[in-house]
Amino acid sequence: MTVNFVVDKELAGVKVEKAIKKKYPTIPMSVIFKMLRKGEIIVSFLPAQKGQVLRFGDTVSFEIEDRFLEHKKVEIIKVYEDDNIVVIDKPYGIPSHPDSNNEYSVVSWIEDNYSKGELPQLCHRLDRNTAGLMIIAKNRQVLSEMLKYMSRRTIIKKYLCITKKADLPESGVLVHYLKKDSKKSKVYISDFPQDGYLEVVTAYKIVRQKDDLQLVDVEIKTGKTHQIRAQLAHVGLCILGDSKYGDWELNKKYKADMQALCAYYLKFEIGKKGILRYLDGQKIVKETVEFPVDIEGFSSINVYKERGLEI
Repeated sequence: MTVNFVVDKELAGVKVEKAIKKKYPTIPMSVIFKMLRKGEIIVSFLPAQKGQVLRFGDTVSFEIEDRFLEHKKVEIIKVYEDDNIVVIDKPYGIPSHPDSNNEYSVVSWIEDNYSKGELPQLCHRLDRNTAGLMIIAKNRQVLSEMLKYMSRRTIIKKYLCITKKADLPESGVLVHYLKKDSKKSKVYISDFPQDGYLEVVTAYKIVRQKDDLQLVDVEIKTGKTHQIRAQLAHVGLCILGDSKYGDWELNKKYKADMQALCAYYLKFEIGKKGILRYLDGQKIVKETVEFPVDIEGFSSINVYKERGLEI
């Protein structure tokens, strides 16, 4: 599809990449930058350069696939909202941030549901194929305060997952070291400190088991990329449906192609100071966890009725 537009007063003085993103928000920035590198974006009959400032009356044109101009919206449920934060229940299969495939994301949902003045910001992220509770800050001040609490580990986050049965104590705290490989979009776990590895701490409790599966309650003490998935797999608790760190034979047996991992619990232990002090001691709990598998007794978990969970 050919896209053409004339730069108006609103876009005059704006860099070309930002102007295109503002006018066509569904086009990922990575795609815009790629078109600029290839000289495919034409401004007033000449190939545009990254960072080029547009002038009033400039013409902008480029060719782009139709899929980048539209996306399928997904319903996202608000679990809690006040003047400062929103807590949503992210579905499986939805990325937190837009990606090069232009799929509908949590950020897309924010843009669709809130004013364009100062858009709410994600306080943390969940993997595409992890579902559950996410905190969104409604302004920069709240975001800054929330990130401070997260760095201090004063917001407790718990997850439920279905894992491969492993010969481990019923509960424990896992302490390992994690290194991220951004090029491979993967992390590696070590039992010992090494250069480039950061400490990761995860508490777990095996709630119950059936055959070769276990329902496991997880609380993260640190928050690193793929921490739960990689660290649990390292000790034999491979998460069902995880194609990157999981057990291929187990996934095949249960026809699981999406990880059975859900963020179901938040508790604020942030103290009595700051603009969010009213949240101190509050819990936000996802009452029912629906896993993307068809297994009797494991597909749907009512967390209030599940024996062994501390809510």
